[in-house]
Amino acid sequence: MAALPLILRSLWFLNTILCVVLVLRLFQLKLGRVYRAFFSYLLVIAFRNAVMWPLDVNDPAYRVIWKVTQPIAWVLYMAIVLELCSLIFKEYRGIQVLGRRVVYGSLAVAILVSMLILMPVWRNSGEPILSTPRFLMVERGIDSALVLLLLLLLVFLALLPIPLSRNVVIHSVLYAAFFMATALGIFIVNMTSFATSQIISTCLMGFSSLCLMAWITLLSREGESKLAAFRKPLPAAYEQMLVEQLSSINATLLRASEKVDSARLTVK
Repeated sequence: MAALPLILRSLWFLNTILCVVLVLRLFQLKLGRVYRAFFSYLLVIAFRNAVMWPLDVNDPAYRVIWKVTQPIAWVLYMAIVLELCSLIFKEYRGIQVLGRRVVYGSLAVAILVSMLILMPVWRNSGEPILSTPRFLMVERGIDSALVLLLLLLLVFLALLPIPLSRNVVIHSVLYAAFFMATALGIFIVNMTSFATSQIISTCLMGFSSLCLMAWITLLSREGESKLAAFRKPLPAAYEQMLVEQLSSINATLLRASEKVDSARLTVK
């Protein structure tokens, strides 16, 4: 246990280096424009880690930097999920629009429910509005909503015959695993003692490093044009039926979206 803080610091340093390497890798492969939200997230996290590295965890400056930058991370989490929706349903604009609205609606509901549930606790705690526990409570709500949306995306990929590039499949699977592990880890850390939280944080840092290594190794320029299957192929007739149903749903959603946009313009 005495060596745990040193291991955690070492993994934190490794994580920062890997974030920088992945940023350079995406830039080299000209994929930064394709995965803009993810690219921006890596830049923010790498910069934040570099700034916070010299500071002690209990230093007030450490907490201030974390509180200032964490809302930016929340926005980028949402942007990455929206980006995944756009990449997965690139050929289905109607489903893209629905996915975007589902993300916004789910986050709004999750934050509202979290605040309603936790409001009595906040009132009785006597803590400042911008205290770290309150930040973590809000993050739990955001993480829960995004985890459910990521699971839904994976279910869509497993069930529907959507043609995807190898990079999108790799990115979807890795980000889902990365974010779900992070969300679960944050939840456990919030509910346990300091000693347990250090162990969980160390495990999360290690898993994060593995995910970053996988992104660095597996993403490629050729992977943008090379198609990859997320699931086993289905019988041709059944797959064709699913494609037709998906196209029909997309067309219906697209018409509905155009009607809503037209109505808004009329009102204005």
